[in-house]
Amino acid sequence: GCVFGLLGPNGAGKTTLMSIVSGFLRPDRGTVKVLGIDIQQISRLRGRLSILPQDAQFMANIPILEQLVFFSQLNGKNRHEAEEEALSALSTVGLRDQAKEDPRVLSHGMSKRVGIAQAFLGDPEVIMLDEPTAGLDPAAAQGVRDIIQFLQKRATVIVSSHDLSEIQTMCD
Repeated sequence: GCVFGLLGPNGAGKTTLMSIVSGFLRPDRGTVKVLGIDIQQISRLRGRLSILPQDAQFMANIPILEQLVFFSQLNGKNRHEAEEEALSALSTVGLRDQAKEDPRVLSHGMSKRVGIAQAFLGDPEVIMLDEPTAGLDPAAAQGVRDIIQFLQKRATVIVSSHDLSEIQTMCD
């Protein structure tokens, strides 16, 4: 139920650490545990850990809703449950009206919000967001911070940034 910050300059290893924690990369040495589970057994964290990479992209020519439904189904939901969850997630991030849009028509800020919606499908206990406000205008960045505050009621959120003021604003 807290927001934690991972702060460091560009190139310090924030994204690399998140990639190791999420199982995208293997560590050279040492151990990392999430929710008491060693990430070497990452499959045991299925559905409990979610990550939004900094430059996450969605497939072109496939409506946003269909992609989110697919991700929800990967978490074990049937088609109807997955669609309800995806629409709810899009509503939470203020993009329900764009559900049937091709991702290519979205602004950068809208794409970030769709990524955040995808990150909390399935009610994970830990949500990792890599530079969630990078490249956003002030209004869009505030919208993302508001979503993170909402997510904090549902999960522990880990946010990376190179911007100290951003971390001070968002984190507990």
